[in-house]
Amino acid sequence: MHQYVSTAQKVTFACILSLILAHSLQSLPSAQAQQSQRSPNLTEKIKRFFFGTRPGGVVKGIQRGGAVRGRCSNLDQQIIALVPSTENKIPFVEQTISEHPTFWFYIPDLSVSRLNAEFVLIDSQDKEVYSATFALKQQPGIINLQLPKIVPALKEGKEYRWVFSAICNPQNRAADAIVNGRLERIPVSSALNTQLKAAPPKERVSLYTDAKLWYETLTALAELQRSNPQDTEVKTDWANVLQLMGLPKNAPQTWTTYPLPNRTENNSRN
Repeated sequence: MHQYVSTAQKVTFACILSLILAHSLQSLPSAQAQQSQRSPNLTEKIKRFFFGTRPGGVVKGIQRGGAVRGRCSNLDQQIIALVPSTENKIPFVEQTISEHPTFWFYIPDLSVSRLNAEFVLIDSQDKEVYSATFALKQQPGIINLQLPKIVPALKEGKEYRWVFSAICNPQNRAADAIVNGRLERIPVSSALNTQLKAAPPKERVSLYTDAKLWYETLTALAELQRSNPQDTEVKTDWANVLQLMGLPKNAPQTWTTYPLPNRTENNSRN
């Protein structure tokens, strides 16, 4: 009788052990997946954001960034606006918390010694908020445009449209190479504001990405890469993001900042 009970106990124990082991094996992939989701690297986080779902759809493959029309005979490639867009190159309404966001573009090689560009910002009522014409530099590469403080701060909850044009022929503006995009300023939550104030630069990029703020994500990552040229991880992140937006593989990864002229300065030249 004692032998029978001992054997039964062994069988029971073996069954319980088998069930525990099976459960552990089944939950292992799920736990690993959850761990992967909890701690993706910065490139992966930005990639998920870039290709993520938006009210207007999802990004389809590598895009040329922003709606494009026209093509200067002076440009060997198209201008690229560094923003996500649909398969038909229709830009999404990207959100921002900045009063004066920074706009990013890739300018291909110019076959002329001087070429002017124009940047126009338009509100939801199709009223011009700001416009300026300025000279582009000769060499190809990435540029960013900074709105002057004289421009009224973007209003929260309002949608804006911007248009960037390379003026190939001042006598025929129909020949301009044009890209455009849309954005909406949203209020920053108190929680995000607190986190941003306490976060180091690299963590700040992740916070912007998690908050789905494209303009801030790209600007913060670019500044992080410039200020940490020896950080190979950041350098790789920046290069990967540029590839997402279809830049040529040999494109310079540095950039030129164009502080846009004040409206009065611009008008005085025209």
